[in-house]
Amino acid sequence: MDTNEYLVCTECKGVYFEIKREATYLYTYKLETPLTKNLSDKDEALPFLFDNRELLNSNEYIECRNCGAIYPYDLHSNNNIHFTIVQKAARSDIIEEPEFLG
Repeated sequence: MDTNEYLVCTECKGVYFEIKREATYLYTYKLETPLTKNLSDKDEALPFLFDNRELLNSNEYIECRNCGAIYPYDLHSNNNIHFTIVQKAARSDIIEEPEFLG
């Protein structure tokens, strides 16, 4: 998809869209590590402290904000759209020892 061209909904002729991605991940947490022992005294769960994340399923699409029409879209295809967060995110499902920032 070339972002230099205008998108027009074929259903309502709308020009406002959102790119959406639905994803299902499997998170793995190792138990009885020094880190989890120190954190086990707290009552709240800390979802960002996982050992591995595996992508099980994903669905990307463009949705018309006016009428809700959905158009398939592959965020991994070669195109001119660049998302900083997608480009710089640590993909722990393909990296043995991911580095997490912040």
